[in-house]
Formats: sequence, C-alpha cells, structure tokens
Amino acid sequence: MVDKTIRVSEQTWRKLRARKRGNESFEAVIERELADDDPLAGFGAWSDTTIDESVREVKQEMNEDFEAGL
Repeated sequence: MVDKTIRVSEQTWRKLRARKRGNESFEAVIERELADDDPLAGFGAWSDTTIDESVREVKQEMNEDFEAGL
C-alpha cells in the first residue's frame, strides 16, 4: 500500500487527536470515523427508529414545548 500525506489545520489535528483511543494511529482514527455511513450512528436513543420516525418525534416535542410556552 502506498502512503499519502495530507495537510490539516491545527484545529482539525486537535479534533482527530481527541478522538484517538489509547495508542491508536491517526490513520486508524480516520478509518473509524469514516467507516460508518449511518447518519444516526452514535445516537443510541434513535438507533431502533427510522429517520422519519425520529424527525416526527422531535417535531412533536418541539410543538409541545412551543405550546407550553417554553
């Protein structure tokens, strides 16, 4: 495999560094972060619902908050 070098800003480098687990390489962090194409990944409360169901639930909660004057 051929290695490639990419330039990232200091801010991006810090974000990647913060996501490292133990002695994990930056390559491993990037691979892990890019591996999951599911937009709901990491949102455990929504993991068993579809995006449509989740949007409906959030909209209903927002409507209830609005009606309650929150």
